[in-house]
Amino acid sequence: MSHVPVASSVSPGVIPLLAAPADVSPVAVVVLGGLLVLVVVGAVIGLLVQWARRRRHDVEAAELADRLRRDAYRDPLTGLLNREGFLHADPAPGGAVAVVDLRLLGQVNDTLGHARGEVFVRLATERMVSVRLPVLGGVPPVAARLEGDTFAVLLPGVDGHDAHTAAEDLRERLLAPYLVEGVRFEPPVVIGVAADGPWLADVPAGPERTAALLRRADVALAATRDGGDPVRCYEPSMGERAARRLRLIRGFSAAVARRDVRVDFQPVVSLGARTVVGVEALARWDHPELGLLLPDEFVPVLEATGQISELTSFVLDESLAAARRWLDRGMRLSVAVNVSVGNLGAADFPDEVASLLDAHRVPAELLTLELTESGVSSEREVALPVLRRLHALGCHLAVDDFGTGQSSLAHLRRLPVDQVKIDKSFVLGMGTEYGDVAVVRAIVEMGHTLGLTVVAEGVEQAAVRVALAEMGCDVAQGYLVSRPLPARCFDTWLDSLDVHPGEPGQTAGPRTLIA
Repeated sequence: MSHVPVASSVSPGVIPLLAAPADVSPVAVVVLGGLLVLVVVGAVIGLLVQWARRRRHDVEAAELADRLRRDAYRDPLTGLLNREGFLHADPAPGGAVAVVDLRLLGQVNDTLGHARGEVFVRLATERMVSVRLPVLGGVPPVAARLEGDTFAVLLPGVDGHDAHTAAEDLRERLLAPYLVEGVRFEPPVVIGVAADGPWLADVPAGPERTAALLRRADVALAATRDGGDPVRCYEPSMGERAARRLRLIRGFSAAVARRDVRVDFQPVVSLGARTVVGVEALARWDHPELGLLLPDEFVPVLEATGQISELTSFVLDESLAAARRWLDRGMRLSVAVNVSVGNLGAADFPDEVASLLDAHRVPAELLTLELTESGVSSEREVALPVLRRLHALGCHLAVDDFGTGQSSLAHLRRLPVDQVKIDKSFVLGMGTEYGDVAVVRAIVEMGHTLGLTVVAEGVEQAAVRVALAEMGCDVAQGYLVSRPLPARCFDTWLDSLDVHPGEPGQTAGPRTLIA
């Protein structure tokens, strides 16, 4: 009987997964199954660990990104927003921005050092964030530190009038004196404000709108330097002035090179002998588009941008060259040059003056450096060492515009000055105001008590000249004698005067005005 194979249910070429070799024991099968389970569990655990690590890395990366983003938008010293962060603090339509300048950090740094300056900035920050303005419903304002002791405040949902009111309220709360290391400082706070308006209609909301408000608030802040209200709201006319100032800033150096900037000379005469004893050097700018510009317009711009040293150097060089020219003609005429507080902050300024005196071979006593009373009063500690060095050179020092600032008898005694110049507003008023006559007389007496030469500016009437002479005022200048004249015109004017007879064998003496 033949054997017939039984048909298998498994397809050819397919091996059953659970089939075990015939020679494998059941124990081995169990062990292999356990190992397989362990491999699967290990793989799952590895995947979970890898996922957890990746998750932790993602979280740490996100936290780092958030921290970097916060740091990029925050001032590290105060924790307030910085300029970039403030730009992203989007104001709602109808809001305003105020830029606050305490104008005190430089004084604190110079007096106590930069570490104490940081203390002052933190104190100002505490005050800034604790302010509760009524127009904001008691909600603390969003504040930022732009630089130094200049801050910005966001005033959402207020119009121009309310913004000005809020700025005045903020200023009042920031005006209180600061006590740093036992030293009391009083900040002359000024604020510029810019409110939303039709001029922002085409500016999209967000950083661009905030930047536009901030720029105009800066323009309004700059306008506070012109005097008047320490809180100024932006007006379109301020933009025109800002554009004009920008043209002056950009064009000054080229104007000096082209000789568009020149030095005019106004004579100074002795009231007793009526002789010309010196001149005051006054800068003029013949602008090709804006016309003749006087110092009152461009000097503050140069001071604000640090270009004042270039102007001072130019005027000193021109003035000493003129003094040398007059010496060569036998005339010893002193030249008075106005000096900015910014010049006195430069430690090398006395060296520059000494170098120019040597280059032009002019005796130091023929150079008078004039400083404004307000400038010397506000920066006395910074300016005093430089003033002493200048005085040691032999230069004369004069306090200009005396009577309009905060100087006192004790203050003048501590300064190495040789002259006081009575502000022309008092001299001009002598013809009509008895009070101005009394002020001028008091300044003359005080100056002489201190051993100072007293100069009167703005003498335009013969009666005023006579009154000044009777008071004992030493010298005078003004339109009664002559307006400021360009160098060539001044030389012609000098040639028109009578020559005072000198001693035999001596150089010609000073020139006398024609009666």
